Amino acid sequence: MASEKLDQMVDRGVGGADQMKLQTAEALEEAARRLRSKDLSVHGEEVKQILHDVEFRMNELREQAGAKFEEFETCYHEHMEPVETIIGDHPIPAVLVAMGVGFLFGMLVSRAND
Repeated sequence: MASEKLDQMVDRGVGGADQMKLQTAEALEEAARRLRSKDLSVHGEEVKQILHDVEFRMNELREQAGAKFEEFETCYHEHMEPVETIIGDHPIPAVLVAMGVGFLFGMLVSRAND
């Protein structure tokens, strides 16, 4: 159940990052198109405005990315806090479980190499 929530949280984070990358790419492509269509020697003010618009859009996307990161981090900590509490309350069983999992993983890997 917890792993499903964690997977959903990661999927939302990755999906949001992909969407922001697309928005950034589209904004830069639009700016490049606008700059190519302008005569730089005649329309210096228009070029400055285009660059200002791109800078504004990039700052806006940076703020959105920061908000998404904070949201992801908060959700991650909400789901990981119980695990940290269990490990802190019961350190010896936690270490034994980790050793057992490591041993099993090592056995599987060594058999795969044979």
